[in-house]
Amino acid sequence: MLVRLAAVGAVTCLLAGCETTGLSPREVSGVSYPNYIFSLQSGTNGPSQKIVAPVRLVVAQIGEDAPAAALLDKLAADKMLVASVGGLPVPDEGQVGLNQPDYASRVKTVCGLAQAAGADYVFLIGGRLDTWQQHDFLSLLDFTIVGGTILPGTRIHVEGRGAGTLISTATCRPVLFVSADTRTVALSPDFLDDGKTVTLQARVRDELAGKLADRFLERLTACAGQ
Repeated sequence: MLVRLAAVGAVTCLLAGCETTGLSPREVSGVSYPNYIFSLQSGTNGPSQKIVAPVRLVVAQIGEDAPAAALLDKLAADKMLVASVGGLPVPDEGQVGLNQPDYASRVKTVCGLAQAAGADYVFLIGGRLDTWQQHDFLSLLDFTIVGGTILPGTRIHVEGRGAGTLISTATCRPVLFVSADTRTVALSPDFLDDGKTVTLQARVRDELAGKLADRFLERLTACAGQ
């Protein structure tokens, strides 16, 4: 009987819970990157805009008062492609109710502010993080303080996908799109898994921001050279 109970417990511990958040912790479902992007005007009513580098740029991240300084610094370091770069807020307003926000108006407001600041383009970024935990047989020892704080009974998975769109401040039309993804896995004692999860999520967010900057500079190089 004890063996059966241990086996059932071990199988139960393998079950994994899942959590989904945005590229920013404040990018929530219903107020996320796709909502903004699908509100953009298509480019069917005229010729596509040619990008002339170096560009004057502002970066806006869904859910944040300003994008990470490391992202801005990476873009600003490439003087051949980026003449100037700054940040604009796209704050989160919490869970959306029956009245959906007017995303097209929000984009126009951001473009208007960016244009007033002398920018040619807005680089709008967002994304999603999926986090889940798997508990192995060592979790059976969690009833002891030593077991729960020393033995690595939890495997934490974090997968992130980020995306960015370059938007003309003059027309509010998208000019180019980029995306990136990353993932990480780490072991943690069960009693410490919450703190470890937060640390891993922060690492994945930083990696995604860096990859988005790299992809953006690659695409800008290609488009400006056409």
